[in-house]
Amino acid sequence: MKTIQLVFIAMLISFGAMAQDFAYEGPARAEVRSFWTNAMGIQKTQKFAEGVAVLEAKLKEVKQKDPAYKTDKMEAEIVKWKAKAGSTSSATPAAEDFSQLNPTQKAIKADQLLRKLFEETNIGVRPGDVPVMQFRFKEYSDMVQQYISLNTKPQEMYIKRTKIIIEKHVYQTNGDLTNIENAKASGTIPEVAERNYYLAKYNQLYWEAAAKIFPEETAYADQYKAVSDFVAKMGSLESMKAGMEQNNAEKIKSRKLPAPVVVDSKLEKILIDGFNAKFGNTQKATALKAVLTQNGWTTLRHNVSGAVIGRERSAKMAYKGSDGKCYLLPDYVFIREEYIGTSFTNTKAIFNGLDGNEMLCENVK
Repeated sequence: MKTIQLVFIAMLISFGAMAQDFAYEGPARAEVRSFWTNAMGIQKTQKFAEGVAVLEAKLKEVKQKDPAYKTDKMEAEIVKWKAKAGSTSSATPAAEDFSQLNPTQKAIKADQLLRKLFEETNIGVRPGDVPVMQFRFKEYSDMVQQYISLNTKPQEMYIKRTKIIIEKHVYQTNGDLTNIENAKASGTIPEVAERNYYLAKYNQLYWEAAAKIFPEETAYADQYKAVSDFVAKMGSLESMKAGMEQNNAEKIKSRKLPAPVVVDSKLEKILIDGFNAKFGNTQKATALKAVLTQNGWTTLRHNVSGAVIGRERSAKMAYKGSDGKCYLLPDYVFIREEYIGTSFTNTKAIFNGLDGNEMLCENVK
């Protein structure tokens, strides 16, 4: 009961620190809330070093999204958990002692480790995983060493099961490497380069483990070498991010507003006015030019009855964002009209979001 009360008091203190941040509605709103959500989770997981890494990454995102936002409470929160991480990592944890286990218990432990290494571990990197990948790699390597230190094997049926799983992983690894190579050639997002870098490293760690644990399987060693060669060719994280940034700069330079399929100044004005009404005040964005990309209309029908309910035609639009840069909206820009009685009416612009691709302002012609 006393422990529960202490945890509750800690939560109340943390809530008092974050209450004002949760009321914040600026451009870094999602990142601020994510910071405090992760901060609350550290006490539960007890992974202090990993938690600090995540909080530092979140803080960086907040500063990028809203440089004017005061982050003193967030920085104090990181200092608090850093102190906790330091106090728990001052001494290296003792390795697990398997000497007291009998042969049957060792075989069971070996099977458990094989499951964790090759079946239960997801060799993937999601958005947000990058700050903790170094910790995941260490945990994975530690499990490999634990298996080796057992100096035993599980039952043959479990070994066969594990090898089937490993052999199937060849397809995932090769698919991952192909996607990484394609992204390196044409990708434009540095954050994707980070995830790809660690994904390649994770696959390398997986096949290193397979080759160590099953040295009789030469195919595992061959796959490990192939992945290691790929990682070496891939280069450093910095070079991968720089490559993505270069790709992005080239796409920005070449991106242009397409020539209109048909010119209709009335419909173009509806698009311009509709955009400014929707995003002008809230996002501080300004429409620059709209062009129709469809000659004619697409009829819209009711899903059940099939009756005509309206019509629409596609368009493209360039706009200037609050940052002073110019952007090209994707194809989800439409002119839409309702079908009422015997005619089409209520002409309006439809925008499914403000997620444009940057372009040079001089390319808006």
